[in-house]
Amino acid sequence: MQVLLETMSGNSDESTISTVMDIEPARFANFDPSSITTLVRTRNRRLLQDLGGLDAIIRALETDTENGIRGDSRDIDARRNIFSSNSNQLQERNLVKCFCVCAVKAIKDPLIIIVVVFTVLSLGFGIKKDGLEWIWPEGVIKLLAIFTVVIVSAGTNFWPITQCHDSSGTSSYTPQVDVVRAGEWTKIPISSVVVGDIVFLKPGDQVPGDALFIDGSSLHLENLINVNGRSECVEVGHENKNPFLFSGSMVVDGYARIVVTADGKNKRNHQQVIWMEGKHADELLNLTTVVGKLGQAVAFATFFLFLCRFFAGNVYHDDKKGNKALLGDEKVEIWDHLLAFVGILAAPALIALTSGLEGLVLAVKITLAYSLRKLMHAKVLVRKPSLCHSVASVDTICLNKTGTLTAYFAEVKKFWLGLSSIEEAPHNLIAPNVLELLHQAIGLNTIQPRSANSTFAPPICSTEAAISDWAVRHFGMDKENLRQSCTILVIEPFNSTNKRSGVLISKNNDNTIHVHRKGAADVILPMCSHYYETTGIVNVINKTTRALLEQILEGMTKNGFRCIAFAHRKTSIEEYFNFSKQQLTLLGLVGLKNPLRNGVKRVVKDCQRAGINLKLLTGDNILTATVVASRSGILEPDNQPGEIIEGEEFRNYTSEERIEKLDTIRVVAGATPFDKFLMVQSLKKKGNVVAYLGRGLGDVQALREADVGLCFGTQGGTEILKACSNIVIQKKDLSIVFDILRWGRGFYVSIQIYTQFLITATLVDLVVDFVMSIFPSDPPDFDAMAVISSGKIPYPVFQLLWVKLILGFFAAISLIIKQPSEELMSKPPRDRDEPLMNDVMQRSISAQAIYQIAVLLAIHFKGQSILKVNVNEKNTLIFTTYVLCQVSTVVNARLFEEKKIFQEMHNKKCFWGIIGFIVLLHGMLVEVLKNLAGTARLDSRQWGICFLIAAASTPISGLLKYATAMRIPFLTNVRGTNPKAKID
Repeated sequence: MQVLLETMSGNSDESTISTVMDIEPARFANFDPSSITTLVRTRNRRLLQDLGGLDAIIRALETDTENGIRGDSRDIDARRNIFSSNSNQLQERNLVKCFCVCAVKAIKDPLIIIVVVFTVLSLGFGIKKDGLEWIWPEGVIKLLAIFTVVIVSAGTNFWPITQCHDSSGTSSYTPQVDVVRAGEWTKIPISSVVVGDIVFLKPGDQVPGDALFIDGSSLHLENLINVNGRSECVEVGHENKNPFLFSGSMVVDGYARIVVTADGKNKRNHQQVIWMEGKHADELLNLTTVVGKLGQAVAFATFFLFLCRFFAGNVYHDDKKGNKALLGDEKVEIWDHLLAFVGILAAPALIALTSGLEGLVLAVKITLAYSLRKLMHAKVLVRKPSLCHSVASVDTICLNKTGTLTAYFAEVKKFWLGLSSIEEAPHNLIAPNVLELLHQAIGLNTIQPRSANSTFAPPICSTEAAISDWAVRHFGMDKENLRQSCTILVIEPFNSTNKRSGVLISKNNDNTIHVHRKGAADVILPMCSHYYETTGIVNVINKTTRALLEQILEGMTKNGFRCIAFAHRKTSIEEYFNFSKQQLTLLGLVGLKNPLRNGVKRVVKDCQRAGINLKLLTGDNILTATVVASRSGILEPDNQPGEIIEGEEFRNYTSEERIEKLDTIRVVAGATPFDKFLMVQSLKKKGNVVAYLGRGLGDVQALREADVGLCFGTQGGTEILKACSNIVIQKKDLSIVFDILRWGRGFYVSIQIYTQFLITATLVDLVVDFVMSIFPSDPPDFDAMAVISSGKIPYPVFQLLWVKLILGFFAAISLIIKQPSEELMSKPPRDRDEPLMNDVMQRSISAQAIYQIAVLLAIHFKGQSILKVNVNEKNTLIFTTYVLCQVSTVVNARLFEEKKIFQEMHNKKCFWGIIGFIVLLHGMLVEVLKNLAGTARLDSRQWGICFLIAAASTPISGLLKYATAMRIPFLTNVRGTNPKAKID
């Protein structure tokens, strides 16, 4: 509305300045949004009447059933401000806050807490004894080292979270719906829907918000009614007095126009990311517990021995000048006793904490985050990250034909009118009355239920689009004139069970009533008693004619055509509900062909080479299914009896018979949605791990039942399909399925390799720490069983934190960040019940741990005399040898993963870069930062000894591949038994 404003000017003649401004009147001033929210959520029909009914609500929402809302920016903003909006609810996480949470979690790490506490205590006692000028540099350095570890640990935990949220928040995966605004129909994300929008729903759509039913046909919704995912299917419409729709419901069947009455209120809370669940998560948690308890036991034994020696006076003190004296001597001050006691507490505590395997959980997160990121770049959305370990075990893939093996688009190649084949169907050779009926059958028997004066033409499926375009080109069909000349009375939507659709229409010029049916030719043909010729003559279908028609049908199906039949009958409203379904007149047969997708044969061969069985489950008849299965490679040229069966036959088997014949069956033709569900269910009962690649609404049951549900998200009207799928593929490329399976196997192998590395490093560290803390190598002039004053472990704090960085970050990155190798897919899928710690891993851990422990303890006890080094150099040799041995373990794990070792050495540039970075940093730590790290410089000979000892583990790893199994007793019985366990 425009308002004239007059303002007084500042000059003396008091002139006025007139300004015209646009002022938006108050919107929805007399409207209470909560009343409609209550109306829908409580399904209160009485309140609907009290508010004036549907028409009054539509007026109050300032919308129109035909033209929708205005849709300009001012209108949208006003509705969002008053009613809220889905887009207001879909906010990204605050990344800074998320990082702070990860940092706090890192600070709460027990190892960090213990290190900080004992560092502060030792600094306090040291300052009291020696003065601030001697102690503060050491204290600052230690605290900076701790701070660095906290930041790195926080970043390591933060990165997987960002990757998961980036992939789940990708805009290309947002569900979309059809809405009308300012008289124009368009497709928008459900997050952009506002109150008052008029939305068209079709099978597979998600209801974008609470809404009221305007008009439609046979609308059935699936509503989730509890958090466990149990659902109910309800019919919505004026006939059954249920015009209420709930946000998030899925359209199972039928079509409708609705008006949105509330949005943003029912948004589901963001679910916590579950990184791993089931028996393998339980096994990892059990493994962490077992090794942790072992470390606690060793720590308790260490503490007990230290305590006994402390009170027995068998602990000596060394000051900064190198003077040594037993505690209790007159030269030793009280502060020395306190420092010694702090050390006695610190050593066992650090032994216990460094024995934990918390890095395993971090490895799972990093591996999955990296895999999710790579798959997201390949246009694949993994909706459930914890599913990856199941993907590694997939041994059977069930898939559909149309849109999966074949392209989603179709092309009309054959047309039979009666017994006449019409290749290029010139419409002037067909009788006008037959041509008119064909126009009606093709143009009106589609998915759009709308009022006669509506301009809305929603998108149709590929089959209908192909037939409609063909009719326009070859029959001269005028869609707009056709729709204006007829009124749709009743629509029978297509569904996968009866494989047909129907429409009842009234011609506006003579008010005659006609019924048209369309569907699979083998379903429609038995319903016909007569057929049209091109001249318009109607003939009876006798036995001879039926045999000829069936022969025509068989010929097309043998050539891989999908056959659609059209039938008609002139009727009346009363007769429509009573006439026999076998009294229709056949209009024609259409043969469509969907070409095979590019690379289908190669994908099928790759899957078979990887030990994965493929089963084709299609609604097409047995001849068409056989042709497509043979062309794609699922069926061999000399297929055996029982490999191809009809859905009805499969359905009628007993449960035992189905399971017995599963290995033989490769193709199920004429399959209903229930047949597909039965196949997946039977395979799972037999112990198979099943992936189902779905395409349409008929696949929903099977997708939910499968261990891994996949779908192509590029096809319209499949929101319910995406909701039921664990993995959504946004590329029209079947080969991506093979890549997904390869990534799943790569994930599992990476976790195994890192588990092997971390357990080896932890066991070595645990044993060496214990022995070196209890038994010093050569304390001169003191009892051989005496220990150093602080009861200290082999490494100073800085060295301990450096080892934590190697084990928790650098090694994880180098072992996990890699492309899964092609060699993974030359092996059969792993058994789902196979333990994570297999025999090969156990013998490798045993041998490497024994070798490293023996070498490190030999240096500890005899290093000074054999290598002619002092104590500081000996301890540095032990520290450096331990670090390089872990680097060697990482290298061995990756090298011996592949058969072509030397070729792989050249391919792993990133891996070798990380390894080189670790060695370089360690070299700087020893040679440059020796005062900071508490190390001594090593000469070239000593460095050579360290590298030689570490390199010697490589031939050991090579021999172990062919050695007899060596089992670690306390690891052999670690198994996952809890299917509800999870890592989050």
